[in-house]
Amino acid sequence: MKNVIYVNCYADPWIKVAERLQSEHGYKPVYWVGYNEDDSVNLVSQHFPDIIYQKYYDAWKGVFPSDIAEKAKECYVDVDFLRKFASEELQAIKMMDRLDIDQRSFNFMERQRHFRNLLRSWMAVIELYKPDLIVTPAIPHRVYDYALYLLCKYQGITFLAFNHTQFIGRYMVMDNIFSIDKLFIQDYRKFEDAETSNFDIPDDISLLLEKVKKDYLTALPYGNAIQSVLHKQSSSLFGLLKRFREGTRQNHQTLLGKNGVFTQGIPCYYKSRKDSMEKSHYSLFKYSLMKLKTNRMKRKMADFYNSLAEKPDYNQNYVVCYLHYQPEATTSPEGDIYVDQSLWLDTLLRYLPQNYMVYVKEHPHQFLAHREGQTNRIKEFYLDLAKKDRVKLIDLSIDSFALMENAKAVSTITGTVGWEAMVRHKPVLLFGLAWYENYKGVLRIKDEDSAKGIISFIEQYQYDEHSLKAYLASVGKNTKCAYYYKGVWKDDLQISEKNCVESITTSIIEKIHQKHEDNKG
Repeated sequence: MKNVIYVNCYADPWIKVAERLQSEHGYKPVYWVGYNEDDSVNLVSQHFPDIIYQKYYDAWKGVFPSDIAEKAKECYVDVDFLRKFASEELQAIKMMDRLDIDQRSFNFMERQRHFRNLLRSWMAVIELYKPDLIVTPAIPHRVYDYALYLLCKYQGITFLAFNHTQFIGRYMVMDNIFSIDKLFIQDYRKFEDAETSNFDIPDDISLLLEKVKKDYLTALPYGNAIQSVLHKQSSSLFGLLKRFREGTRQNHQTLLGKNGVFTQGIPCYYKSRKDSMEKSHYSLFKYSLMKLKTNRMKRKMADFYNSLAEKPDYNQNYVVCYLHYQPEATTSPEGDIYVDQSLWLDTLLRYLPQNYMVYVKEHPHQFLAHREGQTNRIKEFYLDLAKKDRVKLIDLSIDSFALMENAKAVSTITGTVGWEAMVRHKPVLLFGLAWYENYKGVLRIKDEDSAKGIISFIEQYQYDEHSLKAYLASVGKNTKCAYYYKGVWKDDLQISEKNCVESITTSIIEKIHQKHEDNKG
């Protein structure tokens, strides 16, 4: 029997996945990090009575069960580990921006302490429960799962993460969160060599392909409509109270009583300025005040951006860059060192000719009331960009597809705009992890050497419909569909629980076998 740790796995469908992996493949669940709203704290224990369960917010704060906390006192961080993952430690510290709700409550020393305490605690978990496999339905980006990922890489423990594509519920299973490696390449080349373009492309991929060929409003990514609704709800005190009430019901909380909100406070991962991370606590009153304050911070930042933004000149030679919403997995860790978006833009400026401009458009979600954009922007970020002679900040009202149509190339770290540019006949300069990075119309930039090829790639680019369809056919063949992440897409996919469990289980076993074969080779 082999031991498994499940991290951030919703009860539905992951309990049945865990049962099947145990009964059919000998993978026993020994540890589970779960959410509040799906009642997994009770459901997981019912199905696996001997399992160690850690609540989501406890994991964020580095609060572990007592036997692990005791064992962690005997664990020491390996200096060779820190040297090997020095860059990744900085990534982890950057990830903690989302824990610092007002940019003033979680300083560098506190963050470094928190990261290294997480390392010690996970070292204790590994020593006590000896996992052979860790499974998570998303790229590790919550600092506690990222710390575990790094330890697993160092110790040679298999860590499998599910990563999304632009197609609803369609995913890939990865053991390296910084590159898709050779995924899709073999079939892509085979399909490219075919004389026909009549490939077997799944309906969900074909439908989105046709949608992206149309206007911007038609092609808006899945979930954008709900973001607008949540923003309106979170922009007023009444709306915040309504969302709070809905949240307490989802999290199975009461308002009164020993464990009620008025006694225990709001469950959240934010660092309190006067307390350590593990002891941080927000009362309902304090939490409400902080939310109103952060909404004001975002409004001011939006006003500042708008004061610097301009209309584009479509007669210029330019590369368009659409900034990423931060904090989020799309840049931390998927952007690797380019989590610093100014570094991404500086790299472009360095290797583009002097007659090229870089047009930069902010992500509209950065200023949404219900999100955490205030943790990741300062005025100087925009001001430094605006001072550069070849950079122009673009008005948020400008149609993103119009910017794309007139650009010489589109650049992104991991974004949906890269996929949209592929479809709309534009070369893509990619600076992070994306499912489309192996398409020949994309230049993946990881270092200075690859960056030196930027201008030749742009000048030599030619759109090839046959090649695009060949790549999408390979994506369709080498990915599966399931509602694997927090129940999202369950209604849209209309997939049975049985088929969902089958899809996830098969994907995990196939990836383990592939990894085993790669190691033998």
